[in-house]
Amino acid sequence: MRTLIKIFVLCTVLFFSGQLFAQSTPPSVEDEIIAVTYAAWKAQMEKNATEANKILADEYTEFNSEASTRLDGKEISVRLGDAVLLGSTKVISAEMLNPKVQVYGDVAILSYNYLGLNQDHDGKTSTMKAKSTRVYVKMNGNWMLVHANFASDPNTN
Repeated sequence: MRTLIKIFVLCTVLFFSGQLFAQSTPPSVEDEIIAVTYAAWKAQMEKNATEANKILADEYTEFNSEASTRLDGKEISVRLGDAVLLGSTKVISAEMLNPKVQVYGDVAILSYNYLGLNQDHDGKTSTMKAKSTRVYVKMNGNWMLVHANFASDPNTN
């Protein structure tokens, strides 16, 4: 009987010590940030610009591999994004590989590898690989994207 009590006490101590040293980021915040990003991708794949741009903060900034300078403001990003949605190439699949969310109060940083599959007007498919970082800030109860850095994967063929 004493052995069972010792085992029970040991298991209880191990359980609670694991809880004390566990990562402080609540899983729900990580899940919420990833879900917000996937929702924007889904809207882009459906060519729904209004829904896709809903997460952009007015002061949004972006670095990407097409522009030689930082893009400042939601307005320019929306114009460029809308132009892409008008094109005949469509994203048919988008995946977030190795996602990591770091949360600091009302700020969340999401970094991941992007893997997408595009299809042109002739039906030909091509892959898109990138390294990405997104910075979200919780504003009025919503996670808003304030900055993003999208860089081409150097291993892209």
